[in-house]
Amino acid sequence: MGRPRLLPLLLLLVQTCIPASWSLQCLLCGRTGKCQVEECARGQDLCRTTTLRIWEGGEELEVVERGCAHPEKSNRTMSYRTGTQIITLTEALCATNLCNGPSPGRTSTFPRTRNRYLECVSCASSDLSCERGWDQSLQCRSPTEQCVEVVTHRSLEGSPRDEHHTRGCGNLPGCPGPTGFHNHHTFHFLQCCNTTKCNGGSVVELQNLALNGLQCYSCEGNSTHGCSADETSLTACQGPMNQCLEATGTNGLGNPIYTVRGCATPSWCQSLHVAEAFSLTHLNVSCCTGTGCNNPLRDHQPRMGGAPRPGPAHLSLTTTLLITARLWGGTLLWT
Repeated sequence: MGRPRLLPLLLLLVQTCIPASWSLQCLLCGRTGKCQVEECARGQDLCRTTTLRIWEGGEELEVVERGCAHPEKSNRTMSYRTGTQIITLTEALCATNLCNGPSPGRTSTFPRTRNRYLECVSCASSDLSCERGWDQSLQCRSPTEQCVEVVTHRSLEGSPRDEHHTRGCGNLPGCPGPTGFHNHHTFHFLQCCNTTKCNGGSVVELQNLALNGLQCYSCEGNSTHGCSADETSLTACQGPMNQCLEATGTNGLGNPIYTVRGCATPSWCQSLHVAEAFSLTHLNVSCCTGTGCNNPLRDHQPRMGGAPRPGPAHLSLTTTLLITARLWGGTLLWT
Protein backbone atom coordinates (compact mmCIF):
# COMPACT_ATOMS: atom_id res chain seq x y z
CA MET A 1 0.00 0.00 0.00
CA GLY A 2 2.89 2.35 0.71
CA ARG A 3 4.66 1.93 -2.65
CA PRO A 4 2.63 4.51 -4.65
CA ARG A 5 3.82 7.20 -2.24
CA LEU A 6 7.42 6.58 -3.37
CA LEU A 7 6.82 8.26 -6.76
CA PRO A 8 6.33 11.82 -5.40
CA LEU A 9 9.39 11.35 -3.18
CA LEU A 10 11.51 10.21 -6.13
CA LEU A 11 10.36 13.15 -8.25
CA LEU A 12 11.23 15.56 -5.43
CA LEU A 13 14.68 13.95 -5.12
CA VAL A 14 15.31 14.31 -8.85
CA GLN A 15 14.24 17.96 -8.85
CA THR A 16 16.50 18.85 -5.94
CA CYS A 17 19.60 16.90 -7.05
CA ILE A 18 19.67 17.63 -10.79
CA PRO A 19 20.47 21.16 -12.03
CA ALA A 20 17.61 23.11 -13.57
CA SER A 21 19.59 23.66 -16.77
CA TRP A 22 20.88 20.89 -18.99
CA SER A 23 22.61 23.30 -21.39
CA LEU A 24 26.12 22.55 -22.54
CA GLN A 25 28.79 24.82 -21.05
CA CYS A 26 31.75 25.94 -23.17
CA LEU A 27 34.63 28.35 -22.74
CA LEU A 28 33.93 31.65 -24.52
CA CYS A 29 37.16 33.40 -25.55
CA GLY A 30 37.55 36.30 -27.96
CA ARG A 31 40.61 37.51 -29.80
CA THR A 32 41.81 39.36 -26.69
CA GLY A 33 42.34 36.01 -24.94
CA LYS A 34 39.95 36.78 -22.06
CA CYS A 35 37.75 33.75 -21.38
CA GLN A 36 34.57 33.02 -19.46
CA VAL A 37 32.18 30.10 -19.11
CA GLU A 38 29.25 30.35 -21.51
CA GLU A 39 25.99 28.42 -21.20
CA CYS A 40 25.09 27.48 -24.75
CA ALA A 41 21.71 28.42 -26.19
CA ARG A 42 19.16 25.79 -27.08
CA GLY A 43 20.21 24.01 -30.24
CA GLN A 44 23.92 24.59 -29.67
CA ASP A 45 25.24 21.18 -28.69
CA LEU A 46 28.95 21.55 -29.40
CA CYS A 47 31.92 23.52 -28.10
CA ARG A 48 34.35 24.89 -30.68
CA THR A 49 37.96 26.01 -30.79
CA THR A 50 38.76 28.14 -33.85
CA THR A 51 42.42 28.90 -34.49
CA LEU A 52 44.05 31.25 -36.97
CA ARG A 53 47.80 31.04 -37.57
CA ILE A 54 49.88 33.24 -39.84
CA TRP A 55 53.39 32.03 -40.61
CA GLU A 56 56.11 34.01 -42.37
CA GLY A 57 59.86 33.51 -42.40
CA GLY A 58 59.91 31.32 -39.31
CA GLU A 59 57.72 33.68 -37.27
CA GLU A 60 54.22 32.63 -36.25
CA LEU A 61 51.19 34.60 -35.06
CA GLU A 62 48.29 32.73 -33.46
CA VAL A 63 44.80 33.93 -32.57
CA VAL A 64 42.21 31.63 -30.94
CA GLU A 65 38.45 31.94 -30.44
CA ARG A 66 36.36 29.57 -28.34
CA GLY A 67 32.61 29.27 -27.86
CA CYS A 68 29.44 27.28 -28.60
CA ALA A 69 28.45 25.84 -31.98
CA HIS A 70 25.40 24.32 -33.62
CA PRO A 71 25.31 20.52 -34.00
CA GLU A 72 25.68 20.41 -37.80
CA LYS A 73 29.19 21.79 -37.64
CA SER A 74 32.19 19.52 -38.10
CA ASN A 75 35.96 19.70 -37.71
CA ARG A 76 37.52 21.60 -40.59
CA THR A 77 40.82 23.02 -41.79
CA MET A 78 42.13 25.24 -44.55
CA SER A 79 45.57 26.59 -45.50
CA TYR A 80 46.59 28.93 -48.30
CA ARG A 81 49.26 31.40 -49.36
CA THR A 82 48.90 35.15 -49.65
CA GLY A 83 52.04 37.03 -50.59
CA THR A 84 54.89 35.71 -48.47
CA GLN A 85 52.56 34.43 -45.74
CA ILE A 86 50.89 31.08 -45.18
CA ILE A 87 47.51 31.28 -43.46
CA THR A 88 46.12 28.23 -41.71
CA LEU A 89 42.73 27.96 -40.04
CA THR A 90 41.32 25.10 -38.04
CA GLU A 91 38.12 24.49 -36.13
CA ALA A 92 37.76 21.61 -33.68
CA LEU A 93 34.44 20.56 -32.13
CA CYS A 94 33.65 18.61 -28.96
CA ALA A 95 30.49 17.79 -27.02
CA THR A 96 31.15 17.80 -23.26
CA ASN A 97 31.17 20.62 -20.73
CA LEU A 98 34.22 22.89 -21.05
CA CYS A 99 35.88 20.48 -23.47
CA ASN A 100 37.22 23.37 -25.57
CA GLY A 101 39.83 24.43 -23.05
CA PRO A 102 43.48 25.00 -24.05
CA SER A 103 45.62 21.92 -24.67
CA PRO A 104 49.21 21.99 -23.41
CA GLY A 105 52.16 21.29 -25.65
CA ARG A 106 50.93 22.83 -28.92
CA THR A 107 53.49 22.58 -31.72
CA SER A 108 54.04 25.10 -34.49
CA THR A 109 51.90 24.66 -37.58
CA PHE A 110 54.50 24.98 -40.29
CA PRO A 111 57.82 23.27 -39.44
CA ARG A 112 59.13 20.99 -42.16
CA THR A 113 58.07 17.37 -41.73
CA ARG A 114 59.08 14.10 -43.32
CA ASN A 115 55.53 13.43 -44.45
CA ARG A 116 54.62 14.58 -47.94
CA TYR A 117 50.91 14.89 -48.48
CA LEU A 118 48.94 16.34 -51.37
CA GLU A 119 50.41 19.35 -53.21
CA CYS A 120 47.92 22.02 -54.25
CA VAL A 121 47.80 25.31 -56.12
CA SER A 122 47.36 28.26 -53.73
CA CYS A 123 46.40 31.90 -54.15
CA ALA A 124 44.11 34.48 -52.54
CA SER A 125 42.24 37.63 -53.49
CA SER A 126 43.88 39.44 -50.58
CA ASP A 127 46.96 39.94 -52.79
CA LEU A 128 45.08 39.55 -56.13
CA SER A 129 47.16 36.48 -56.93
CA CYS A 130 44.11 34.42 -57.91
CA GLU A 131 42.75 37.09 -60.22
CA ARG A 132 46.16 37.64 -61.84
CA GLY A 133 47.04 33.98 -62.15
CA TRP A 134 49.96 34.18 -59.71
CA ASP A 135 49.52 30.69 -58.35
CA GLN A 136 51.99 29.22 -55.87
CA SER A 137 52.39 25.67 -54.60
CA LEU A 138 51.34 24.57 -51.12
CA GLN A 139 52.04 21.29 -49.37
CA CYS A 140 49.02 20.05 -47.40
CA ARG A 141 49.61 19.39 -43.71
CA SER A 142 47.30 16.40 -43.26
CA PRO A 143 46.38 13.28 -45.25
CA THR A 144 42.71 14.22 -44.90
CA GLU A 145 43.10 17.54 -46.73
CA GLN A 146 42.20 18.02 -50.39
CA CYS A 147 42.91 20.78 -52.88
CA VAL A 148 40.12 23.36 -52.56
CA GLU A 149 38.77 26.42 -54.31
CA VAL A 150 36.39 28.83 -52.56
CA VAL A 151 34.63 31.62 -54.46
CA THR A 152 32.39 34.36 -53.09
CA HIS A 153 30.84 37.27 -55.02
CA ARG A 154 28.44 39.73 -53.38
CA SER A 155 27.00 42.86 -54.97
CA LEU A 156 24.02 43.94 -52.86
CA GLU A 157 22.60 47.38 -53.56
CA GLY A 158 24.23 50.02 -51.39
CA SER A 159 27.27 47.86 -50.65
CA PRO A 160 30.61 47.78 -52.45
CA ARG A 161 31.12 44.83 -54.79
CA ASP A 162 32.85 42.04 -52.90
CA GLU A 163 34.61 39.35 -54.93
CA HIS A 164 37.00 36.81 -53.47
CA HIS A 165 38.76 33.65 -54.56
CA THR A 166 40.86 31.38 -52.37
CA ARG A 167 42.77 28.25 -53.35
CA GLY A 168 44.78 25.94 -51.14
CA CYS A 169 44.49 22.84 -48.96
CA GLY A 170 41.47 22.03 -46.84
CA ASN A 171 39.12 19.61 -45.19
CA LEU A 172 35.81 21.45 -45.50
CA PRO A 173 32.12 20.53 -45.24
CA GLY A 174 30.66 20.21 -48.71
CA CYS A 175 33.72 18.51 -50.21
CA PRO A 176 34.20 17.03 -52.68
CA GLY A 177 31.30 19.05 -54.03
CA PRO A 178 30.88 21.15 -55.97
CA THR A 179 28.51 22.94 -53.63
CA GLY A 180 27.16 26.39 -54.25
CA PHE A 181 24.42 29.02 -54.51
CA HIS A 182 23.72 32.01 -56.73
CA ASN A 183 21.06 34.63 -57.33
CA HIS A 184 21.08 38.19 -58.72
CA HIS A 185 23.39 39.42 -55.95
CA THR A 186 25.46 36.55 -54.59
CA PHE A 187 27.58 33.62 -55.74
CA HIS A 188 29.03 31.12 -53.25
CA PHE A 189 30.98 28.15 -54.58
CA LEU A 190 33.21 25.43 -53.16
CA GLN A 191 34.87 22.55 -54.97
CA CYS A 192 37.57 20.08 -53.95
CA CYS A 193 39.76 17.46 -55.61
CA ASN A 194 42.46 15.04 -54.50
CA THR A 195 45.20 14.87 -57.11
CA THR A 196 48.36 16.98 -57.36
CA LYS A 197 47.56 20.64 -58.19
CA CYS A 198 44.11 19.65 -59.45
CA ASN A 199 42.69 23.02 -58.31
CA GLY A 200 44.71 24.98 -60.89
CA GLY A 201 43.54 26.70 -64.07
CA SER A 202 41.22 29.66 -64.46
CA VAL A 203 39.32 30.67 -61.35
CA VAL A 204 35.63 29.80 -61.29
CA GLU A 205 33.43 32.66 -62.50
CA LEU A 206 29.65 32.43 -62.49
CA GLN A 207 29.35 33.87 -66.01
CA ASN A 208 31.47 31.00 -67.33
CA LEU A 209 29.16 28.28 -65.97
CA ALA A 210 26.66 26.91 -68.49
CA LEU A 211 22.93 27.45 -68.08
CA ASN A 212 21.20 24.30 -66.81
CA GLY A 213 17.64 25.09 -67.95
CA LEU A 214 16.18 25.91 -64.52
CA GLN A 215 14.90 29.33 -63.48
CA CYS A 216 14.38 30.32 -59.84
CA TYR A 217 13.14 33.39 -58.05
CA SER A 218 15.94 35.54 -56.66
CA CYS A 219 16.08 38.01 -53.77
CA GLU A 220 17.78 38.79 -50.45
CA GLY A 221 16.19 40.85 -47.68
CA ASN A 222 12.77 41.19 -46.08
CA SER A 223 9.30 41.66 -47.51
CA THR A 224 9.65 45.46 -47.65
CA HIS A 225 13.27 45.82 -48.75
CA GLY A 226 15.20 43.31 -50.81
CA CYS A 227 12.46 40.70 -51.18
CA SER A 228 9.43 42.84 -51.91
CA ALA A 229 7.24 41.89 -54.87
CA ASP A 230 8.92 44.34 -57.26
CA GLU A 231 12.42 43.24 -56.16
CA THR A 232 11.85 39.51 -56.65
CA SER A 233 12.35 38.11 -60.15
CA LEU A 234 13.44 34.98 -61.97
CA THR A 235 17.12 34.24 -62.57
CA ALA A 236 18.55 31.61 -64.92
CA CYS A 237 20.37 28.89 -62.95
CA GLN A 238 23.89 27.92 -63.95
CA GLY A 239 26.31 25.05 -63.48
CA PRO A 240 25.47 22.52 -60.74
CA MET A 241 22.98 24.88 -59.03
CA ASN A 242 19.92 22.89 -60.15
CA GLN A 243 17.53 23.44 -57.21
CA CYS A 244 15.37 26.45 -56.31
CA LEU A 245 16.05 27.48 -52.72
CA GLU A 246 14.12 29.55 -50.23
CA ALA A 247 15.48 30.22 -46.74
CA THR A 248 14.14 32.38 -43.96
CA GLY A 249 15.76 33.26 -40.67
CA THR A 250 16.97 36.11 -38.48
CA ASN A 251 20.24 37.92 -39.10
CA GLY A 252 20.75 39.85 -35.88
CA LEU A 253 20.67 43.24 -37.62
CA GLY A 254 17.19 44.30 -36.53
CA ASN A 255 15.41 42.38 -39.30
CA PRO A 256 13.16 39.78 -37.65
CA ILE A 257 12.71 37.77 -40.86
CA TYR A 258 15.39 37.70 -43.56
CA THR A 259 14.71 35.80 -46.78
CA VAL A 260 17.09 34.37 -49.36
CA ARG A 261 15.97 32.92 -52.71
CA GLY A 262 18.00 31.63 -55.62
CA CYS A 263 19.59 28.62 -57.34
CA ALA A 264 21.45 26.05 -55.25
CA THR A 265 23.15 22.68 -55.32
CA PRO A 266 21.33 19.96 -53.33
CA SER A 267 23.85 20.27 -50.49
CA TRP A 268 22.66 23.83 -49.86
CA CYS A 269 19.17 22.56 -49.10
CA GLN A 270 20.35 21.77 -45.59
CA SER A 271 20.73 24.61 -43.12
CA LEU A 272 24.50 24.49 -42.55
CA HIS A 273 25.72 26.33 -45.65
CA VAL A 274 22.88 28.87 -45.62
CA ALA A 275 23.46 29.68 -41.94
CA GLU A 276 27.16 30.24 -42.48
CA ALA A 277 26.93 32.12 -45.78
CA PHE A 278 24.26 34.61 -44.69
CA SER A 279 24.83 34.72 -40.90
CA LEU A 280 21.28 33.55 -40.25
CA THR A 281 19.79 31.76 -37.25
CA HIS A 282 16.38 30.18 -36.54
CA LEU A 283 16.49 28.89 -40.09
CA ASN A 284 13.88 27.27 -42.27
CA VAL A 285 15.39 26.07 -45.58
CA SER A 286 13.54 24.36 -48.42
CA CYS A 287 14.30 23.44 -52.03
CA CYS A 288 12.31 22.36 -55.09
CA THR A 289 13.11 21.42 -58.68
CA GLY A 290 10.61 23.12 -61.01
CA THR A 291 11.11 26.47 -62.70
CA GLY A 292 9.79 29.23 -60.46
CA CYS A 293 8.81 26.77 -57.72
CA ASN A 294 10.22 29.08 -55.01
CA ASN A 295 7.73 31.78 -56.01
CA PRO A 296 6.95 33.85 -52.89
CA LEU A 297 3.28 34.01 -53.94
CA ARG A 298 2.81 30.26 -54.22
CA ASP A 299 0.58 28.27 -51.88
CA HIS A 300 2.87 26.84 -49.25
CA GLN A 301 3.31 23.10 -49.77
CA PRO A 302 5.63 20.73 -47.91
CA ARG A 303 8.91 20.49 -49.81
CA MET A 304 12.30 18.94 -49.28
CA GLY A 305 14.68 20.78 -46.99
CA GLY A 306 16.01 21.17 -43.50
CA ALA A 307 13.84 21.68 -40.45
CA PRO A 308 13.87 25.05 -38.65
CA ARG A 309 17.07 25.42 -36.67
CA PRO A 310 16.35 26.40 -33.05
CA GLY A 311 18.45 28.76 -31.04
CA PRO A 312 21.04 31.36 -32.06
CA ALA A 313 24.35 30.18 -33.46
CA HIS A 314 27.73 31.81 -33.00
CA LEU A 315 29.15 31.92 -36.52
CA SER A 316 32.83 31.36 -36.12
CA LEU A 317 35.91 32.64 -37.82
CA THR A 318 36.27 29.38 -39.70
CA THR A 319 32.78 29.30 -41.12
CA THR A 320 33.16 32.90 -42.23
CA LEU A 321 35.71 31.74 -44.80
CA LEU A 322 32.88 30.06 -46.68
CA ILE A 323 30.97 33.31 -46.52
CA THR A 324 33.54 35.76 -47.88
CA ALA A 325 36.71 33.80 -48.67
CA ARG A 326 38.50 36.82 -47.24
CA LEU A 327 41.19 35.05 -45.24
CA TRP A 328 38.53 33.04 -43.47
CA GLY A 329 36.49 35.98 -42.32
CA GLY A 330 36.75 39.41 -40.77
CA THR A 331 36.31 38.31 -37.17
CA LEU A 332 39.99 37.84 -36.51
CA LEU A 333 41.67 39.00 -39.70
CA TRP A 334 42.25 42.56 -40.67
CA THR A 335 43.30 42.33 -44.33
